[in-house]
Formats: sequence, structure tokens, C-alpha cells
Amino acid sequence: MRYFLLLMLWLFPCVAFAQSSNSPQPQVTVQAPSEDVIVGQPAILRIKVLVPTFMPSPPIFPALEQENLLVRLPERASGPVSESVNGATWSGVQRSYRIYPLAPGAIEFDAQDMTVTFADPETNSPTQVSVSLPPIKINAVVPDGARDLSPLIIATGFELEQEVEGPTEMQAGDAVTRRLTARIWGTSPIMIPQLIQNNQDPLLRPYPKEARFTETEDRGILSGQRIDETVYLAQDGGETQLPPVSLQWFNLTTNAVETVDVEAVELKLAAPKPELPSAYTLIRYFVWVAATLVAVWTLMRWMTPRYRSWKAAREQAYRASPEFALAQLRRALHDQDLSAAYSALETWKRRCDDPQGYHGLEACLSKIGSTRYSADNTKKTPDWPGAISALNELVAAPKNRARSLPPLNP
Repeated sequence: MRYFLLLMLWLFPCVAFAQSSNSPQPQVTVQAPSEDVIVGQPAILRIKVLVPTFMPSPPIFPALEQENLLVRLPERASGPVSESVNGATWSGVQRSYRIYPLAPGAIEFDAQDMTVTFADPETNSPTQVSVSLPPIKINAVVPDGARDLSPLIIATGFELEQEVEGPTEMQAGDAVTRRLTARIWGTSPIMIPQLIQNNQDPLLRPYPKEARFTETEDRGILSGQRIDETVYLAQDGGETQLPPVSLQWFNLTTNAVETVDVEAVELKLAAPKPELPSAYTLIRYFVWVAATLVAVWTLMRWMTPRYRSWKAAREQAYRASPEFALAQLRRALHDQDLSAAYSALETWKRRCDDPQGYHGLEACLSKIGSTRYSADNTKKTPDWPGAISALNELVAAPKNRARSLPPLNP
């Protein structure tokens, strides 16, 4: 036996890639399920390789992976087999695959070649050949009751759990964590969709973590869980919520659609506190305020004397105007001060362009004087209202509307 093994190791590099037409070739057969396979449920596919002698090295089986298909090799997926072919015993290897379709429709495997190495029946030398696999086709379907589900979840059990870590009454900058755990039985957790959708709430800034999957297998039946976790950071004040989550799934045990859900999480967010300015900002503000005060003080110091001079000149011009004299006359008449009225009238007459037509007002003042200083106590009360009316008529006359400066402080 020792010499036989040494001889095989010496002959192995000298592999022949072409055989005579009379040499028996390896046989490759595929056993695939002919009935429909439910999405997410396992189907067994077997590939068997038989040679007339023995195989010094194992054959290279295809991978079979493709889109919307989960391929798993069960424990002890490969094992030796032997069969009678044309009255002779052939030996070989068989590999079993568990395939889980993830979407409905036909699953077709492209043409693939297997590399098989076996001992030549005549020379016993290792011979390597390429054998084409027969076409493989599997049809995946969805139960009638689950055809309207989106996303498509088909299992024997499904549950959803929520955990919230952190305060629901938050200050700006506080964080709350939402964790959703979905557990599924009878299929792969890959069938579970995203549990926490992207949040567009302006009051919260989400920081989602990558979903975590855990999968187990029991006699080809997959189960597992998916955990989605997102941390939310409070941005502003107000009231908001983390929305509720509801998922429908098809129960293979009851052949009915069921629903799992978790409630919304209500959040109250306090408005952010004003930030204290930095030392640099305070210094910059102080410099600007100081510069502004200096500029205002300098401007006031330069403007104050000039403003006082302008105001004094304006006041002096007004006191020398007919308007000022007229205002003094009105005040004297209202105060019933006869001496001041005569003095203001004379000043007004001097300052008007046409000092004529004052006889009516002078006559009224004369009557008032005679009434006030008469020894006859039976005379009437001085007619001050008449004097005021005479003044109004006099001012209303066009010839007495003097052109002068407007009053400074009327």
C-alpha cells in the first residue's frame, strides 16, 4: 500500500485532459425539486458524480450563488456514494445544497462545468476532465394569501419588540436610543425589511447604526433575528414622536396574514438654552462698544457748540419776527393784560410789511381801557372777546400775512 501511494503521488502531476472515445467517462446527475418552492423555504438540490474507478482528489462543485437566492451547505453536505452502472460498481461523491429563494419566479442556473479527477481504468493514472452540468430550474412561488404583502414576509413565527433608552423629555443636545428587534422562525432573517425608517423630523437628528443579523439553523429550517438601532439627538424645542411601526406577515402554520406592531414614542423637547459668548466674542464686543462710544462722544463734542449756536440764532430770528409779536399779542389778549396787549400790538405793527388797518383792534382796546379805568361802576364788562375777534379778522386779511421765518417753538 505504501508503494502504491508513492506511485499515485508521482503520477498525479501527469494528468491527461483527453481520453479515447472507448474510455468510460464520469457521470454527473442533478436532483432538483420538481414541485414549487415557497419563497423563503428550503429546497434540497443534489449533485452526484460517479466514476468507474476512484477519485484521487475531490471534484470541484459549482457554487450556485445568484441574485435573490440563498445557498447553504448543510452539515455533512458531501458524502461518498456508489451505484451499479452497466453491471459494474461505480463510486463517487454526492453534495447536497439547501437553497432558499428570496423572491418569486423561476430560478435557472446557467450552464456550468465541473472538474472531475479520476483514475484511468486502463492505466490507473489520474485523469482530469470537464463535465457539463445538466440544466437546473426551480420555480419559487408565494402562497395565495401572501400575494398582496409588501414587504414579503413568509414564516412560521414572527414578533417585534421595542426598547427605548434615554429620557422622553429632552433638552437640546440630549439623546434617546430606539431599538427594534424582529424575531422570525421558519425562514432567514434576511427576509425582514428595514425596521426604522429614515426620520425627516427637523427637531431630531438621527444617527442610525448598521442592522445586526443573527441566524440559526435546525434541520434545514432557518430562524433568526434582526436588530435596528437609531440614536436621536434633540435639536430644538417642541413636541414630536418616533412613529409607530407595523408589519404584516403570512403565517405558514395558519395560512393567514397577521400583524405585528409597536407603538409610537412621544417626545417633548425643551428649547435650547442660549449659548454664552466666548471670551474672544466678549472682547470683540467690548472693543466695538468702546469705539462707538468714543466716536459718539467726539461727534457730540464737535456738534454741540454748533448746534447751540444755530439754535440761538434761530431763536433770535424768531423773536424778531412778526409771528412772535403776534403770539405775544394773542397771549396778552387771552391773559386780559391791557398794557402788554398795547406793547405787543405796537411791536407787531412795526414788523409787518403794511402796518395799516389796526384801527378796529385799537378801538376795542380803547373801549376796554375806558371800561376798566372809568369811575362809573355801571358800565359793562371789558369786551376782551371782541378784541380777540378783531385780531382774528386782522390776521385773516391778506395784506397782514407777513413773510417770515416759521415759529421755532409755537
